[in-house]
Amino acid sequence: MPPREGNVRTKPARSDADRLNALARIVLRPRPVSHKILLVLLGLAIAGGGRWLFDQGAYGVPFLTFYPVVVLAALFLGADYALFASVAALLVIHFLLNTGSWNQAEGPVRFAMLVVLSITLGVMITTGHFMRLVLFDNLRHLRQARAYNAELQHRAKNAQQMLRALIGRGPAPGEDPAEFHAKLLGRVEALGRANELLGFGALEQASLADVVTSAIAPFDPGRFECAGPDGRLGKTAAIPLAMALHELGTNAIKYGALSAGGRVRVGWRQEGHGRYVLEWRELGGPAITAPTTHGMGSRLLRPHGGLARVELDWATAGLVCRMDLIGVEGDHGA
Repeated sequence: MPPREGNVRTKPARSDADRLNALARIVLRPRPVSHKILLVLLGLAIAGGGRWLFDQGAYGVPFLTFYPVVVLAALFLGADYALFASVAALLVIHFLLNTGSWNQAEGPVRFAMLVVLSITLGVMITTGHFMRLVLFDNLRHLRQARAYNAELQHRAKNAQQMLRALIGRGPAPGEDPAEFHAKLLGRVEALGRANELLGFGALEQASLADVVTSAIAPFDPGRFECAGPDGRLGKTAAIPLAMALHELGTNAIKYGALSAGGRVRVGWRQEGHGRYVLEWRELGGPAITAPTTHGMGSRLLRPHGGLARVELDWATAGLVCRMDLIGVEGDHGA
């Protein structure tokens, strides 16, 4: 009687990537030095003992059974242990299997056999070593691809949540829908540019100068003065900073320095280990006052993610915004 459909259990098919991962874990598994030496000696004992029991090396080449030991040592343990296995194999052949064709050969013939043996062992060590490197490289790329995929999923969800927040608020009372649409489009484009700098999740960090340059690109960069040391921002700071700078630029065009003949000075400096202070200062624009209402733009100019602090100074001469940025750990700037 065939099993009912609800009781049928099937194992998920293993992909080539899963098989590669399983093989790499076996081959590249960390082992103590004592275990590696014991494995080499065990392989030599099996190869030498088997040949001794078979014919004591009297027929054919006595070192034939040692080839697999050298290759496997190079693959599982590394080239240095394969070299150790090769030298030990030569000693075993010379002292224990010194019979047959090896013993009967004259000096020049034996020397030629030794040269051929050394070259063959060298080729085997090199082959096993490169097989190990290829396996290690493939495993690294596999893990990197999985990390990129997980990061892409995470970033896509974050972008979706941010878009929902931007769209869900809708136009403020009395706000022109066309103006809201233009503002929304600009924020979405800023989000896209920030993601481009991070390779849509493929990169863990971005240049601080590149983030600033990308954010001010839509606002006539010729009216900006940007200066600061080389620095790197993590993904938790790069996107919030790009969005905040875009919001500041939008406000400057509507109400601030960029709405008249003014300019904007953006400077940053490093303070402490892996931290930066960025200042946005508007110069030569009309007199401004602090806004009385707060919309989505004000949320972008608050501490979140890698923006540890956001301080707005609505000075009459022009807006000044200071932000503390969390950079990449270990970055010492220029």
